Amino acid sequence: MKQIFIQFGGTGDLVQKKLIPAYETLLGKNYDFHVIALGRRFEKQQEYLEAMGIQPESRLSRALHYLHFSMEDSSSKQKLIDVIHSLIGDICDIELIYYIALQPSLYESAIYDIRDIHENLQGCRLRKKIVVEKPFGFDRTSAKYYNDILVSVFEDSEIYRVDHYLGKEFMQNLLVLRFYNDVIKGIWNKDAIDHIQIIFDETHGVDQRLGFYEQIGVVRDTIQNHILQIVTHLFMGEPVDFSPQQISHEKIKVLKSIAPVTDFYLSRYESLKYSRDDRPVETPTYCSFKLMVDTYDFSDIPVYVRTGKMQKEAISMIYIAFKHFKSTPDREHDVTDNAMIITIHPEMTIDLQLNMKEPNNSWEAKPVRLNFDHFKTFRVNTPEAYQQIIEKIIISDKSLFPSMDEIMEAWNIVEPMLKAKDIEEYPDKTLPDSATSLIEQDGRTWFV
Repeated sequence: MKQIFIQFGGTGDLVQKKLIPAYETLLGKNYDFHVIALGRRFEKQQEYLEAMGIQPESRLSRALHYLHFSMEDSSSKQKLIDVIHSLIGDICDIELIYYIALQPSLYESAIYDIRDIHENLQGCRLRKKIVVEKPFGFDRTSAKYYNDILVSVFEDSEIYRVDHYLGKEFMQNLLVLRFYNDVIKGIWNKDAIDHIQIIFDETHGVDQRLGFYEQIGVVRDTIQNHILQIVTHLFMGEPVDFSPQQISHEKIKVLKSIAPVTDFYLSRYESLKYSRDDRPVETPTYCSFKLMVDTYDFSDIPVYVRTGKMQKEAISMIYIAFKHFKSTPDREHDVTDNAMIITIHPEMTIDLQLNMKEPNNSWEAKPVRLNFDHFKTFRVNTPEAYQQIIEKIIISDKSLFPSMDEIMEAWNIVEPMLKAKDIEEYPDKTLPDSATSLIEQDGRTWFV
């Protein structure tokens, strides 16, 4: 079977930084496919290859075909059809993979273009798939609207909705950690866990992505997808098996148990107001909030989340604090709480924080960490997230893709945040005051 990726948004940041390296790596692993990159920025293929940093003699350059393409120009569709036919040739078994790396407002036009293109193609066995990036829609209503359009052209089995965090090893490892280790199973509940912190801080601002980011904002950019997918992996019940259907079934139960979030604060970094001369920028770039998962095993465990841009340090982590039982006899000194610290960025590690006696210091305890470093253990076998995503698409494995039901439930949870108008301003490289007060009002502090 011959596979051809038709890459909408082929000159974008995502394609250059993530998809092109993934395509190149997979071609090096002897997957056989072509990529037709569509874009308006360049006229000629050579310009495109140079701008994207693709070496002229590489396998990718031989498999890639750039086409100057505009959705406003009706002749572009016929040019694309001609290129596809030239690649098909006499081959009878063809699969076209339409990859939409565009902002959600362009989905409708792109899907209808794809319908027209596909109807004008010929082949003995002409199969198709479509790949859509997060965020899927702008809210629950628009997500349903776009999905109705999608399913009018594609079967659900042909639709791959991307949240690239599901392609990260740490996400898959969360499930193995929880369900393949009986000692962890025994303490992963409301009787042992005090609270959980999820921290996703970035040092950069919105930069050249301001036009796109103004339409998206922090809630759509990371919370509705990445953050809530992490929450499902932390709280889902053990699936019957690790099939996509069973995993999704358990994740949906978690999402349904979370009420729409009302305890939240939106913020915007100070220098952003100078990014536009003609009008103020109103888009939130930081959000902190608290949610609860109302299930039997996990009720009463607060989850504190903070995420956003222009912070002092880039860090992505999950901090799981276990309850502090003050029952040790003759304890002379306070001890640090036990905790599990899952660091996603800059490294990928899991630490178990325990208390051990300091040498020659009576019975005074000091917190120490038992450490697992993913890259030191598995470096040669650790693919990038998008490499895993593309590979799963090629082999028709939907295990790393959220279902539409998950996406709809996630939109329901963040709906109040999307309607909020009160946005705090914070100095660049500092944590918003509201993020600090969110957790301190419950008598807790951020781990970092």
